[in-house]
Amino acid sequence: MSSSWQHGYIRDGIMVHFHHGNHSDPYKPIGNDSLDVACKGCFVRFDTTACVRSGLMTLFVTVTGLLCAAKLCRLHQKNQRTVHQYIIFYTALVECVLCAIHWIYAKYTQIEFGLQYLKLIQFLVVCHVYCCLAARVTRKEQLSSRVVGPLFVLAFIYFTVITVMGMLDARSSWVDCREPEWILLSSMEFVLVQLFLVSGIYITKKLNKISTQAETRREQKRDLWGLIGVFELSATITLIYDVNMLIWADEDNGCSGVFLHSQWFYSLIYALLELLKFMLPIWTMMCVFHPVEPASTDFDSSWAEDGTYTSVFSPQRGNRYRRLQNPTSSPAALHSSRSFPVLPPIHEEETSPLPSV
Repeated sequence: MSSSWQHGYIRDGIMVHFHHGNHSDPYKPIGNDSLDVACKGCFVRFDTTACVRSGLMTLFVTVTGLLCAAKLCRLHQKNQRTVHQYIIFYTALVECVLCAIHWIYAKYTQIEFGLQYLKLIQFLVVCHVYCCLAARVTRKEQLSSRVVGPLFVLAFIYFTVITVMGMLDARSSWVDCREPEWILLSSMEFVLVQLFLVSGIYITKKLNKISTQAETRREQKRDLWGLIGVFELSATITLIYDVNMLIWADEDNGCSGVFLHSQWFYSLIYALLELLKFMLPIWTMMCVFHPVEPASTDFDSSWAEDGTYTSVFSPQRGNRYRRLQNPTSSPAALHSSRSFPVLPPIHEEETSPLPSV
C-alpha cells in the first residue's frame, strides 16, 4: 500500500509545495505554484511576460467582441428571419467576454471548458447547415431528417455531457491538461469536421454545374472552403495539442514541465493555440456571414430549376437581378450573391425545387 507525503520550502516569499505518492484526490493541492507557468498573469502571481501576453490577447478579443455586437445589431435591424446567425454571433459574443475574463484575470479550468463548448456550438450550427444543404442538392432530403438531424442532436448532447463532466472534475492548472475530457471533446470535433469536409465536396460539385457567373461561383466556393479550412485547422491543432499534453505531462512535472517551465515558450504556444482555436473561426464567420433583407431569406426563392440560387447569409448588392425561366411558373427575379446559401427553417423544404446533381 503506497503512502503519500509532501514537503516544501520558501522561495521569493511563496511556500512551494511538492506532493508525491497517491494523487487520487482531485481536490488535493498538487503542484509547484512558483514553477507553474499557466497560473501566472497580471493580477495573480504577476509575471511580466505572462501579463504582456494576456494583455495583447485581451485586446484582440475585446475588438472581436465589439465587432460581434455590431454584427448582431445589423442582424436585428434587418429583421433576419433565420436563427443560425443569431446563434453563431450571440455565442461568439459570450465567448469573447469569457475569453477576456479568462485571459486577463481568472485562470479557471471551468472557463476554458465553457469556451470550448461555445466554440463547438458555433461549429455544430455551421456544420449542420451545410450538411443538410449537401443532402438537399443530392436530392436525398430524407437523409437530412433521418440521419443528419439526429446525428447533430446526439453530438450536442455529447458535447454538453462531456463539458459538464470536465467542469465538475476540474483540477489545478498544474495537471488540468491531463483531463481526459479534453481528448473526448477535440476528437469528436475532429470527426465532425471531416463530415463538414465531405459535405463541402458535394456542394462544390453542385456549384461547378450550376449556370451562374464564374465570379459569383468562385466567391461562393471561396467562402465555403474558407470555413472548412479554418475549422479543419482549428480542430487539428486542438487535437494535436491535447494528445501531446496527455502524453508528455505527468503528475510530478505537471503541464508546465512540457514547456520546460519557460514562460516565453509557454506564452508563444498558448497565445497561438488560443487565437487559432477560438478567435480565427469567429473572424472567418464574420467575414462570410452577413445580414440580408427579409425577402431574401426564403429558400424557395433562392433556387431555380437550372440550379441558380442566391445566398441567405450574404448582403444584397444593389438592384442586380437575373431573369430565370421556370417551366411551371412565371419568370422570377433573383438577387446575385457572394456566399453560399444557408439552410432555411426545415418546414420550408417541401416546395424547394432542388435540381439534380
